[in-house]
Amino acid sequence: MFQSDIRPPQTRLRPAIFAGIMIVAVWWHAMLLPIFTTDVINDYIPWFNHIVDTGPIAAFAHPFGAYNPPYLYLLALATPLKGVIADGFIIKVVGVLGNVAAAAAMWHLLVRLKVDDAKRLAICLLALPTLILNAALLGQSDAMYAAPLLMAMAAAIDRKHPAMLGWCGLAIGIKLQAVLIGPFILVLLIARRVPLHHWLWTPAIYALTLVPAWLAGWPVYDLLTIYAGQADTFHDIALNAPNIWMVAMLLGAQSYDITGLAMVAAVGAVAAYLARFIATARHFTPVMLVRLALLAPLITAGLLPRMHERYFLLADVLALVLAIISPNRSDWRIAAYVQLGSILGLFAYCVGWPWMAGVGAIPMLLATWLTAAPLLQPAANDNPLLARTI
Repeated sequence: MFQSDIRPPQTRLRPAIFAGIMIVAVWWHAMLLPIFTTDVINDYIPWFNHIVDTGPIAAFAHPFGAYNPPYLYLLALATPLKGVIADGFIIKVVGVLGNVAAAAAMWHLLVRLKVDDAKRLAICLLALPTLILNAALLGQSDAMYAAPLLMAMAAAIDRKHPAMLGWCGLAIGIKLQAVLIGPFILVLLIARRVPLHHWLWTPAIYALTLVPAWLAGWPVYDLLTIYAGQADTFHDIALNAPNIWMVAMLLGAQSYDITGLAMVAAVGAVAAYLARFIATARHFTPVMLVRLALLAPLITAGLLPRMHERYFLLADVLALVLAIISPNRSDWRIAAYVQLGSILGLFAYCVGWPWMAGVGAIPMLLATWLTAAPLLQPAANDNPLLARTI
């Protein structure tokens, strides 16, 4: 495990503050759970009822739904709740359980980072506004892919690379947005000279997530092309994503005119990320690794085309982790900026005001710069471990 010259700050929550945070979180869940969006009504409930009507195994004999099977497996496990609570609530229970899984994974990561009061700090993740909106309002399950990625972070801290890659495979099996952290994983694999046969853990675990559906009869070709179908669903360069392309659209740019520019910008930024950090990442302290991991989704979701308002959720979570463990208290500004940008994007989707996502791009860009700046500072001497312990 990496050693740090600076012990992470010992952030402790007073019982009264912790209780207040939890009361607010419960109140917001109570307010939002009864609201059912069009996605819940038109997509998730019909998928759930298909499983109920056909059977939790037979339902997977033929393709259905637009998500990869792991989410549908969870809906199948929830079928005993049919008739006990409303279908819409069942969908949201699945999403909230994803938030709980992310909080548990964050607890594990904070313990590995030697943070005091890790349990209560991790539980506070359930009060993060974007996670509440994602699950309790929208009925989404994005925290389900964030959870294994947090476990992958913990494995990366411990240099357990097969475990890191296995958790990444599980995350990709749940949602394709997991690849947004890909540049960080690639930097570690190259910088630490991880043997190529270990890299196979990611596709192997991803394939395992598809096996139950395949055994039930779902054709392999259809299983392997689910994500390709998702990518072809929308063609706008940004869908309420708080990034620069949303601003460009609001200023009148056409998606087909700037999609090529977006791809070039994203590829160039990722190439620069790899070139800059491959040589130095092996010397980074755990705090710097978390910062480096946060920068990856900020860059990819910020520059890739066809990003949605929910695609910054991993950045929301990692920004909170960084704020907790960083000795630099100003890093709480990063968490605040990322939250603000993501919230404005979610509000833009919910109320149909895309200009709010454009406004949200401003704090998101500020967060990206504040995250990158310490990483881009030249080393003060030839020992990057000593020069970069922040």
